[in-house]
Amino acid sequence: MKITLVAILLLSIVSARLHLSEIQEERLNARQPNRDWLWYEQRLDHFNPQNKGTFKQKYYDISHYWDPKEGPLFLYICGEGTCRQPAENSFVVNLAKKFSGRVLALEHRFYGHSQPFEDWSTENLQFLTPDQGLADLAQFASDKSKEFSDTFGIPFRRWITVGGSYPGALSAWFREKYPHIAFASLSSSGVVQAVTDYHEYDGQVFKSTSKSGTECPEKFIGITKAFEDLFENSEQLSGEKERVFAKFGYEGDELTDGDFFNFLADIAAGPIQYGKRTDFCNQISQVDLNDQEGTIDWLVKFSEGLGIALSEYPVSYLQDTTINNNKNGRQWTYQFCSNLGYFQTPSHDTYAMRSKQVDVDYWRGVCKNVFGIDIFPNTEAWNNRYGGKELVSTKIIFTNGGEDPWQHSSVTQSDNPTFHTFVIDCDDCAHCVDLHGDYPEDDPLLTDARAQITDIFSSWIKEELELEVSFPSEAKAGIRDLIS
Repeated sequence: MKITLVAILLLSIVSARLHLSEIQEERLNARQPNRDWLWYEQRLDHFNPQNKGTFKQKYYDISHYWDPKEGPLFLYICGEGTCRQPAENSFVVNLAKKFSGRVLALEHRFYGHSQPFEDWSTENLQFLTPDQGLADLAQFASDKSKEFSDTFGIPFRRWITVGGSYPGALSAWFREKYPHIAFASLSSSGVVQAVTDYHEYDGQVFKSTSKSGTECPEKFIGITKAFEDLFENSEQLSGEKERVFAKFGYEGDELTDGDFFNFLADIAAGPIQYGKRTDFCNQISQVDLNDQEGTIDWLVKFSEGLGIALSEYPVSYLQDTTINNNKNGRQWTYQFCSNLGYFQTPSHDTYAMRSKQVDVDYWRGVCKNVFGIDIFPNTEAWNNRYGGKELVSTKIIFTNGGEDPWQHSSVTQSDNPTFHTFVIDCDDCAHCVDLHGDYPEDDPLLTDARAQITDIFSSWIKEELELEVSFPSEAKAGIRDLIS
């Protein structure tokens, strides 16, 4: 039986997760020692007055560019991973330099060092919701605005929220829900549309790889099909499936076929999601699909370098409730199982890049087995709460990369006259591409989009400062929206 596999680049993406690759991290975030972050005392439950519990929430404060008299406040929203200080050449810091602004970055509850409990039990994770995360941001930002007003003798200053991916959705939702605290938002690759059967992700991987020619997606489709054939005939090929699993470093007995195909699809989608489609397809073109062992060994080598381990895909791995500041699998699985969905399934509209085994029923089983309860998201209810792609707000900028598989859960066009949408459709422009800093090799379309975004913010910041004069207090900050 011939098995065809593909070598991939030094990038990573874990099942249905939106966390950043190492290359993204380097461009967006600085790796800081412990002394550089600060702590904020946060409420555990913003919606139950009888619960007086609190926890320590980590944040960063980049204040050395700030002119308190006229400089805007940027709330950089961290998401489903350890929060790191925005890098000196990230877009949000460059905006702070441009406008003499101040950047504060708040870590999301249950991720990194911001842990409300001593374990990640299912009972404790009930406090991990986007609603609680948004309320965290509201309390933090409001308190900081009061502090700055008292310290510097300035009006109550509203914020510009900035986030990418899940934090991009939080950025848009925050502007919608808390307009008295934020007057504008940048939602980069913001996944505002909760969706259960997110087959469009797989379809976009096909469309993006096809930009390099039909050989690229066709080869990977062949890889998936070869594994499906192998596993369907595993009884006749005694021990062959286990041998393949062992090549990837897994020798247990809990891994299902669906888990393996989820793993396979993730390591193929990563390069596309993070703007390495050209390199990915160039490498596939060099693979000899007739060399079974050579292609397996090649993929194993790259997956080990990526830190993507097959051993992390069985349910038992995600059942571990032990807190680890560098892990996000169990927490993020809870979020998409309880509220948001985003379940990546085989495409309905194009040739499918991922196996038919990774369907909605597979994900339903993952959710139930990981958390030991019958949990599955009501995405329709969630979209009714915040509006999905039709959210009602003003002054939000939505940006998406033209090759990003997540764009179909974001806003790429709108009739709202105060929304601005940018689909940055250049080669290798994908997830959160605009949030990087400026580099000489940037495509002109990307450079132009950043320039237009900066001009829009310039106008909105000027307008906000003028409104501050007439309505300087916290109590009347929300009135500014009615006048603008």
